[in-house]
Amino acid sequence: MARRKEVLLVQDVLKLGNMGDVVRVSPGYARNYLFPYALAIPADSAHKRQIDVLREKAAKSEAEREVKARALAKTMQGMSIQIAARVSHDNELFGSIGTKEIVAALAKSGVEVDGKQVHLHDKLKKLGKFQIDVRLHKNVAVQVTLEIINSDPNAPTLSETLAASGKGDKAEKGEKSEKSDKPKKTQKA
Repeated sequence: MARRKEVLLVQDVLKLGNMGDVVRVSPGYARNYLFPYALAIPADSAHKRQIDVLREKAAKSEAEREVKARALAKTMQGMSIQIAARVSHDNELFGSIGTKEIVAALAKSGVEVDGKQVHLHDKLKKLGKFQIDVRLHKNVAVQVTLEIINSDPNAPTLSETLAASGKGDKAEKGEKSEKSDKPKKTQKA
């Protein structure tokens, strides 16, 4: 079995580590991917000084990114965005709202974030207000209020739609209970 090789990451590598980390990888992964794309260098005594320099550089850039993320989080605190979507019936949407639409809505309001920073638990498929997590940095997160509204200008407002759907649910339950009281007819063959 092949030995694992220690390498120093020169850049952040997804699901492997951050710049300046010394990680153990298989020799083939290092030889065929990390070294040719200049993502890593061998972590041996010849590269000892370079390792120290890269670690210092990584620590500085990480601190700068965190400061920028905290500043952006202060501007985004309490932010509310609206997305207009087509509605099929009641408060159900045609399709769903995903990270791409949320990033575009944030960009309209002047905040540039990456799609990977927006964390959704599920696709949003109904009208309403939702709390969206935006992780600007591994230590900095902010919640943004997202309001999904009907794109039809003649449609009722969100509060009217939600109130009507609440009453409609009660009415449907009442109808179902009346139907269940009636005896079922059986077909004769």
